[in-house]
Amino acid sequence: MTTTSPPEPFKTYSKSIFVWLAFTCLVGYFQMTYTFKLDPLIPRYFIAPGVIGLLFGIMTGRIFLLNQTLQLFSIRDPLTNAYNHRYYKQILNDWIEDKVVFSIIVIDIDYFKTVNDQHGHQIGDEVLKQLSKLIIDIKRPYDIFARHGGEEFVLLTPRTALKEASQIAKRLCIEVKNAPMPNDIQLTCSFGVSQCRNDTDTADSLFVRADKALYESKNNGRDQVTSESEAC
Repeated sequence: MTTTSPPEPFKTYSKSIFVWLAFTCLVGYFQMTYTFKLDPLIPRYFIAPGVIGLLFGIMTGRIFLLNQTLQLFSIRDPLTNAYNHRYYKQILNDWIEDKVVFSIIVIDIDYFKTVNDQHGHQIGDEVLKQLSKLIIDIKRPYDIFARHGGEEFVLLTPRTALKEASQIAKRLCIEVKNAPMPNDIQLTCSFGVSQCRNDTDTADSLFVRADKALYESKNNGRDQVTSESEAC
């Protein structure tokens, strides 16, 4: 399954207008030449076909952009711009079915309730947005970053075994701790990592192992990474 990119208005309108201009002018040319037998053809004859092509190009481009935007809204979390739960579970099931080699990193913000209690929910939302932006900027282009729910996120890492995924999680752990946050909040996260076992795993069994590893990180002091091989 491919991910959906944000709409590019200039490119979309340019392509749509070019196609419609070419089509209407070509139709106009054949009508003027073979139906109305106009000779010679002069440039002003093409004003009407050109205007029609321009209008249809703009309308078609607009419709395409609206469809793209609606599709993005259907797969993105509106607050954080991470992929939403439904979409990442769909990706997860597809990868398992296709026997893709991949790992999952579960990320949970430490003491997030305290952030909300001490600074308010608006600041809590800003923290979620900034954390999401940080991870989106750091992750590899083909990794899938999604909001699982609340203050918990997941990162799906294709073509990545457990050891490499753990290294990715450790880098994220350091980056989060050093990142500036609203109200000078010292934010940390705990991480759990597991690798898909293609012969036996379901989406639920894979997540359960990563979640168990996450809670080992929580129980051992937070602000750390635990892989499934280290979890009890």
